[in-house]
Amino acid sequence: MYQGKQEGTFLHTDSIYEYYGRQKNDMEASVIPFVVFQYIDNALHIVLISDGMCRLFDEERTEIVRIMTNTIYTTIHPEDVERLSGKWTRFVQEGGRYDVVFKRFINNSFRSIHAEGSTYMADTGEKLYMLWCSDVTDIVNAEKISTYYDKLTHMPNMSAFGVMAEKERSRMRGQGIVPAFVYFDIRDMKAINEKYGFSRGNGVLSGTAFVLKDVFESDAMARLSDDHFIVLTNKRHLEQKIEQVNDQVLRNPMGIPVQVCAGIYIDDKTGIDVFASIDRARIACKSIKGDYTRKYHVFDRDMFTEYRQRRHVLNHFDEALENGSIRLYYMPIVRTVTGKICDVEALARWIDPEKGMLPPSQFIPVLEDNRLINRLDFYMLRKICESLARQKSMNMPLVPVSVNISRSNFEVCDVFDEVLSIVNEYNIAHHLLTVEITESAFIKNQQFLTHQIERFREAGFNVWMDDFGSEYSSLNTLQEYSFDLIKLDMRFMKNFSLTGKNRLILSDVISMISKLGVSTLAEGVQTREQLRFLRDAGCDKVQGFLFGKPMPCEYFYDKMTLYNGLSYDDTAKTAYYDKVSTAGLEPQPLADEFGSYFRDEDITPVAVLEFQNERFRILKANNAYKSFLLAIGESRDDIYNDYYDWYRRPAEAFVEAVRRCLSSRKTESVFNINENGISVSANISFVAYEPKTETGAVQIVITNVDGRVAKALPVTVQS
Repeated sequence: MYQGKQEGTFLHTDSIYEYYGRQKNDMEASVIPFVVFQYIDNALHIVLISDGMCRLFDEERTEIVRIMTNTIYTTIHPEDVERLSGKWTRFVQEGGRYDVVFKRFINNSFRSIHAEGSTYMADTGEKLYMLWCSDVTDIVNAEKISTYYDKLTHMPNMSAFGVMAEKERSRMRGQGIVPAFVYFDIRDMKAINEKYGFSRGNGVLSGTAFVLKDVFESDAMARLSDDHFIVLTNKRHLEQKIEQVNDQVLRNPMGIPVQVCAGIYIDDKTGIDVFASIDRARIACKSIKGDYTRKYHVFDRDMFTEYRQRRHVLNHFDEALENGSIRLYYMPIVRTVTGKICDVEALARWIDPEKGMLPPSQFIPVLEDNRLINRLDFYMLRKICESLARQKSMNMPLVPVSVNISRSNFEVCDVFDEVLSIVNEYNIAHHLLTVEITESAFIKNQQFLTHQIERFREAGFNVWMDDFGSEYSSLNTLQEYSFDLIKLDMRFMKNFSLTGKNRLILSDVISMISKLGVSTLAEGVQTREQLRFLRDAGCDKVQGFLFGKPMPCEYFYDKMTLYNGLSYDDTAKTAYYDKVSTAGLEPQPLADEFGSYFRDEDITPVAVLEFQNERFRILKANNAYKSFLLAIGESRDDIYNDYYDWYRRPAEAFVEAVRRCLSSRKTESVFNINENGISVSANISFVAYEPKTETGAVQIVITNVDGRVAKALPVTVQS
């Protein structure tokens, strides 16, 4: 290996790299077993080998280099050679992901090794391969792995830890040792996945697990979920060990700046179960998650309020399900182009006999942390089906109900089978149930979740992504998955009236999603101004306190109609309005002869109009089109307020062109039509048609206006 000129942290030659300086020293000193290499001209070039790799195989670096570059299969069990040969060849020649378990000869016996590999580009553009390994001899049985061990890190899971920790804690107390539960959280794991990709993110998780095993050696430990780990250890020298963990995770094979924070619970009292101790350590960790100056915090008295709240939830959850304290509430979802209820969202509300109404933020995270959320979700699904069946028997309005499915459910059961079984038990049409999956669910296992979404959609269920914009991976999520609708997180609506920048961002987000053929829903709508903006920006559905707060499902339908003045969408027009939703208001450059008629001279007037009973009404329109209507004599109040009930009939030539368009479903053009003394030309494109009610929708693009008249009618565009 030879060196060339320095570029950043690498020394660069024609094709070969060598890590340089402190980064090289830190990575070589890492306890994580890994090797970085290149594949050039059909040959392996070893870039770096960690101390952890040498310890795992009990070999010097020179010996590992010799084996990998010359005799790689001589140390592999003969039964595994053929299988490994094909996978290894594909990995080094094509890249991608490498994931195998094989037996390797180490210290006079064969040990089971799990090897994972991936590729990435160096800062200066060279392709590097990374391979990290772990000894899985003790858990190589597949059934044991799936039941008691985490497949990625090969650490025990929460179930296994509960059993181990109970025994270990008793042993420690018997020897006069004070036990301590330490809850570790990797800081900014979502940002790491977004910036470096899930493969390298998994490497961070595996590397962190290995560091914990190295620092805490034989102590009981587990991966709880996501980027959360737990260790039961001696409280002595604990602070130094946490410092050691932080120091070693920085030396990860990906070269990613990783930090962990820790919460400590000193378990010096009897009578507290293992999971309560874990919970206290978790609360301590959570208290400093946003404070990057602190690496750990010890659970103290000030945290008992939150702890008691969490324990109350866990202690009374079963009882709440049995006695109906957790109730089904509905919140209306309104279609922007009709102002009518098109869907409802199902929400869980816990009416506790002792503490009153518990907000969802107080019990849902607790249930998720303790893998109990699936019981709540499927309980709510049964309540929804009971409600829909009751409405159907009473000939009440039926609109789809959306229910949120927690991401952790996908890890503990076959969600699709569970949902299908419950819905079919109550004989509910599949289109009446919408499955909402929060954006945070998509931070891992893309292929698995893609398949789950496809199963739901193929069975006739709608699938929505909830809380878009609340995570780091929003744009990637849009690219990788197929949804029927995207729910925009309510933070988009915060400070809506205070900043034009927020409106611009929101408008562009809606436009981008619409171009993908996906509908949008905005949460947190509280004012008419917000509603009008969202409607004209092309947002399809909205919800918020403007239309009503969540209320018990048994009162919902009467109260929405009698007190809130809302009616329900005609279900016969659902498919029609879904097509209307995809019709955009894409601005186009104007012809030169258009003149200076509009304040925004480079924006074409565009609208989507509905035609029924020989009259037109606006479904959505851009500001330039509203300016055009003002110029031909329409009322400002009608145009800029809620035009759900505003109708007009234009010139007969225009009406005839719309009829032809709806009949032929082809674009029609009209030229020099007289509208109140103004000569107008336009293109008319088909959007949708509903034959039962003889209702049609078209997109109108104004292409030319009489310039002489325009100059006499200056227009101020109102936002």
